Amino acid sequence: YVSSIAYQIEEAIPQVSARALRQVAESEGIVLSRTQSLLLLIAGLCLIGTALSIANMVVKSVLERASEIGLLKAIGATDRAVLALVLVETLLVGAVGAVIGCAAGFGVAQFISLRVFGSGSAANPQVFALVLVAVTAVVLIGSMPAIRLLRGLRPAEVLHNG
Repeated sequence: YVSSIAYQIEEAIPQVSARALRQVAESEGIVLSRTQSLLLLIAGLCLIGTALSIANMVVKSVLERASEIGLLKAIGATDRAVLALVLVETLLVGAVGAVIGCAAGFGVAQFISLRVFGSGSAANPQVFALVLVAVTAVVLIGSMPAIRLLRGLRPAEVLHNG
């Protein structure tokens, strides 16, 4: 690839001899590869941190509303119905967060692109779809501790203590 670019430069500019410096090109490739690996690691750690934050938020919400959930169960709501209620609420909050995050991320990307490269970047709908899938997965994974807590909630105990 580097050799073909050097050849094109020699054709485009007469009396110029272009040679590829393979060591420089290979070094740049290694740096780019390591940078990409580092960014993937950081993204993975961010997803883990986000899942933990969601777990904390949903468990706190369930504990704060334990008496309401106990009352729902006492009047006949199944574990599945209560679980669906909590998951839908959590997924809606996650979806709103994903839309706001995508908009903010695109705005920051545009700003950086204009400042660094002097031109804007195009929005990619595939990225938005990928973000929504990732948010859904992280929200569901982060909700697992709350699901266990909900299943173990006994109406008599909660209503007696609440």
